[in-house]
Amino acid sequence: MAIDTLVVAAASAAIKEAAKKTTEKAFDLLCKKHGLTGVKAFKSKYIDYCDKVLHIKTLASQERAVFVDDIYVPISLLKAGHKISFDITEKTTLDEGRSLLIKGLAGQGKSTILRKLLANNLRHYERLPIFYELKNYRGGSIEAAISDFLIAMGISIDEESVGKLLDDSNVKVYLDAFDETPPEYRPELLNEIKKLANKYSCNLICTTRPDTEIDSLTEFNTYAVCPLTEEQIFGIIKATSVDDEKSKELCSALKRSHLHSGNESILKSPILVVLYCISYNLGEEIPSTLSQFYSNIFETVFHRHDNIKGKVNRTRHWNDNRRIYRELFNCLCFISQRSGSGSFSHEKLSEFIAVALQYVGEDKKLSDKVSREIVSITNLIIEDGFNEYRYVHKSIQEFFSAAFICSLEHGKKVEFYGKCKGDYRFHSIFRNTLFFLNELDYYDYAKYLLVPSISELLLLDGRKIEDSTSLSDFLIERFLTETFVRCEKSIISGKRGGNMGIELRLEKPKFSSAEKYPEAYSRLFNVSADLVELHNEDDKTAKLIIERGTPDKENGYVMSIQELISREAFSADEIHGLLLTSAFALFRKDYNAAVDKLKDREEFLSKGQFFDF
Repeated sequence: MAIDTLVVAAASAAIKEAAKKTTEKAFDLLCKKHGLTGVKAFKSKYIDYCDKVLHIKTLASQERAVFVDDIYVPISLLKAGHKISFDITEKTTLDEGRSLLIKGLAGQGKSTILRKLLANNLRHYERLPIFYELKNYRGGSIEAAISDFLIAMGISIDEESVGKLLDDSNVKVYLDAFDETPPEYRPELLNEIKKLANKYSCNLICTTRPDTEIDSLTEFNTYAVCPLTEEQIFGIIKATSVDDEKSKELCSALKRSHLHSGNESILKSPILVVLYCISYNLGEEIPSTLSQFYSNIFETVFHRHDNIKGKVNRTRHWNDNRRIYRELFNCLCFISQRSGSGSFSHEKLSEFIAVALQYVGEDKKLSDKVSREIVSITNLIIEDGFNEYRYVHKSIQEFFSAAFICSLEHGKKVEFYGKCKGDYRFHSIFRNTLFFLNELDYYDYAKYLLVPSISELLLLDGRKIEDSTSLSDFLIERFLTETFVRCEKSIISGKRGGNMGIELRLEKPKFSSAEKYPEAYSRLFNVSADLVELHNEDDKTAKLIIERGTPDKENGYVMSIQELISREAFSADEIHGLLLTSAFALFRKDYNAAVDKLKDREEFLSKGQFFDF
C-alpha cells in the first residue's frame, strides 16, 4: 500500500513539474504580450490551482482526492457526423477547431474526461489552461465569473485581465457541466458562451448532458461520449478494485451474468461500473435495471458503513431505523434539487435536513446532528473543501429525488407532473429525474406527463399516432419562423489580396420559460433542425441572405426558413416532411405504447373481480 502511495505521489509530482514548465512559459509570454503586470500572484499560485483541479474525489475514493491519471481509463468520443469513434488517451488534447462541446449522459465521465484533457494540455503544450465549473455561474459576464472564481481560489486577477487572457490563442478554457448551471441563469450564460466563442481567440471546450439549451449554439464542433466497451469496463474495474485478485473476481462474475454479453453489458457508463464494484464486494447480485442499481446503493453504503471493520452494530445518534434514513435522504435529495443545489454549505445542508425531518414527522431541531450523521453513514454526500458538501454524483440526487416523488400523496404527484408539463424551468430542473420516473412510476408518469404533453403538442386528443397523423399549421409555422439560416462572410488571405469565404449555419429555435410545453417543442424542433440540408448552389442562398437578411451582432446575416421558402430557396414540402419524420421517430413508439398500457390498466381495474370497491 505504501508503494502504491509513492507511485501516485510520483505521478502527481511529475505532471505538476510538467505543468510548471509549460504553464510558466505560457504565462510569462502572455504577461509580456498583454502587459499584465498586476497579476504576479497569479503565477505563483496557478500551478497549485491546476493541481487541485486534477485531484478529484470519487464514489470509490471518498476519503481522499485522487490524481485523475491514476483512475482514468481511456473513454471513447464520437464526433458529430462521423461513424468511427476514438479514445481519449495520454496524448489527446482535442485541438480540432477552437470551440468544442462534449455531450454525455449522467455518469459517463464528462468531468473526468475534461480534467484528463487539461492534464494532457499541461504535459504537451505551452498553453495556459483555465478551468471553470459552470455550476458556480450566477449571472454577469463570463470574465467576471472566472475572475471571482480564481480569486476565491487564492489567485488574484481582475475581470479586465481575464478578458485579455481570453483574447489569446495560447489560452485554453475548460467549462465543466453546462447542465449543472441553475436554470434561471442559463439563458444569460448561453449568450456569454456564444460571446466567448465569437469574440475571443482562446480555445474552448465545454461539457454538458444531451438536450440542453447549449444545443442551439452552432459555434461548437460536437462530440458524444460513447457507451463503454467490454475492455473499458474491465479497465475501470481494475482501476477501482483494491487489488488484482479482487478485479479478476469482479470481471469473472460479470462475464457469468446474463446482464453482460460483451459490448451489450448493462454497465454502459463508468459510474455504473463503480457501483457494481461496490455492490459486488458486499455479495450483492447484479441488478437488472438502472433504477435497481441506484436503489441498491443506499443499502450498500449503509451496510458498508456498518461492516467496514467486520460485522458490528453501530449506534446511531438519532435513529436505528434504516427506512426512516432512506425516507429522509429521498426528501433531502428532492428539496435540494428543487432549490437548484448540488453542493452546499453545512448550514444549508442543515436547513434542508430540517425540512426533511418535518416531512418524516421528526423534530427539526435535530437537523445539525442528523446532517452530520447522514454524511457519515451514507457517504453519498461528501465534504469537498472547506464547508462545502456535494453529492458524489449528480445522478444520486436525481434518482433518490425520483424515489421521493413516487412516494408523494397522489394529488401532489399529479401537481408535480403538471408543473413539469407546463413550466420550462421546472422541467429543466427535473429533466434527468424524469428519466428515472419513467421506470419507477411508469403509469402515473405516462398518464399525467407523457401522454398529455405529446397529445396536446400534436392535437391528438388522446388518440394514437397513426400514419395519417398530420401536424398543425401552428406547429409548422412556428418552426419555420423561429429557425434561421445564418450566413457569415470571411476573408481568406492569398497572393492576390484575399478571397471571400462564405459559411452557412442553421440557428436552432430558442425557448424561454414563457413557452407552453417547451420541452416537447424543443426536442421536436432540435431534431428536425439537425435534418435540414442547407442548399447553396452557386452561392445563391448565401447571396440572398446577405442581400435580404437581417444583420446580427457577429457580422453575419440571418433569414428565417419561412422567408427562404417564400423566396424559393427552400422547399416547404421538404421541411414539413422533416418535421413529421422527427415527430414520428421521437414520440410514436413510446406515446402509442403508453396509450395502450393506460387503456389496458383502466379496463382491467374496472372489470377485475378483486377491484370492485
